[in-house]
Amino acid sequence: MNTLQKSLTANAVFSSTCGIISILFKNDLEHLFGIASNSTFLILGILLLIFALTLVIEVKKQRALSVLWIIIQDLLWVIGSAILLLFNPFDITTEGQVIIAIVAFVVLQLAFVQARGLARIDEEHTRGLKVIRFSRTVKGTRRELWDVISDVGNYHQVAPNIDNSKIISGEREGMVRSCSHGKDSWTETCTLWENEKQYAFEVNTKAPDYPYPLKFLKGTWIVNELTSSESEIVMIFEFEYKKALQNILVHPLMTYKFTKVCKALLDNWQHMIEK
Repeated sequence: MNTLQKSLTANAVFSSTCGIISILFKNDLEHLFGIASNSTFLILGILLLIFALTLVIEVKKQRALSVLWIIIQDLLWVIGSAILLLFNPFDITTEGQVIIAIVAFVVLQLAFVQARGLARIDEEHTRGLKVIRFSRTVKGTRRELWDVISDVGNYHQVAPNIDNSKIISGEREGMVRSCSHGKDSWTETCTLWENEKQYAFEVNTKAPDYPYPLKFLKGTWIVNELTSSESEIVMIFEFEYKKALQNILVHPLMTYKFTKVCKALLDNWQHMIEK
């Protein structure tokens, strides 16, 4: 297990334990907190068990956007607890306030460790450099796939996040192409070209109109022949954010949007190859 999985597991155990206690010892907690008999702890216990279930799911899936939402919920719990302790609108006993403070402290620590784990999600060998892969099996030979995906000058015709692209100098390795989206524009340099196998482009993220908060971005496109009638398109993107905090706050949203873009791109390529 990595740091994120361990922190999510710890949170799931803590939340489910608190939930079970809230349900089983509802009457005792009402007396301890000095509040009237009602369904508060029963409802709280059920909600905590549901929350714990979402944590268990993310231990396996580790979806960045879902993990960010979990962290936000933890922080909202801590803020809510602080408000209760500061204003005590329900005249909670001293013992109850101590329990609220202890639980909030534990939740805050879990949120911190989860945030640290989220910051490392999608990282591989090099610290700070994230790697995302996409692949699609398509009916066609390696040559047929290569003829379509290597048309790098017309990338805008298949990529939904690019309005225009054109080759402005060179060919194959060393080639430079310009790309634009709306009012934003930048250049990309081909750093690898193996005919009918793979090619790579490194983006000039320092361009004045480059729209994304990235310090580095490199994309590699690969064609693998699987059988005589099926081949695979593989896309690998390596990137690094400009600021460390963006690994937590920006990466989940960036991954979500980028996944949609790459799925649409692969759909378009597959349609062109198989039609």
